[in-house]
Amino acid sequence: MRRFLPTFVFVLALSGSAAAAEIVPLAGASTELPVVAGQATHLNLGGAARDIVLGDPTVADVSLVNQRTLVVLGKRPGVTSLMVFSPEGRPLAERLIVVSEVGPTGVTVYRGSTASSYACASQCTRVTPAAASATPAAPGAPTP
Repeated sequence: MRRFLPTFVFVLALSGSAAAAEIVPLAGASTELPVVAGQATHLNLGGAARDIVLGDPTVADVSLVNQRTLVVLGKRPGVTSLMVFSPEGRPLAERLIVVSEVGPTGVTVYRGSTASSYACASQCTRVTPAAASATPAAPGAPTP
């Protein structure tokens, strides 16, 4: 029995460290969560959430819809961290929330040191004010 004890302790230590290091990632998700300022997205979690930690609440806001669904609202451009824990204290998610001013269909036009951002669907709409001394928008871009 004594010669099996070291093997048993080794196997037990390995199984304990694997369980302690296990972090359940969100299904098919990267570590970054892109959100446009003024818009929201949702996250489905792999378990019930109890604690939510948000690094900078001036960049984004997080609401718990139910035990397994979060809604993330982008407030202003920036990056912040999000951590979600289960009732047992097990990490459910750890993400970087990246809030941008313009979404994937947006365009930013640079003229010297002046930048103008446009949100585009069937037409483009300016989302940042142009500087008072700025020249007209690029050809094809609508004027405000």
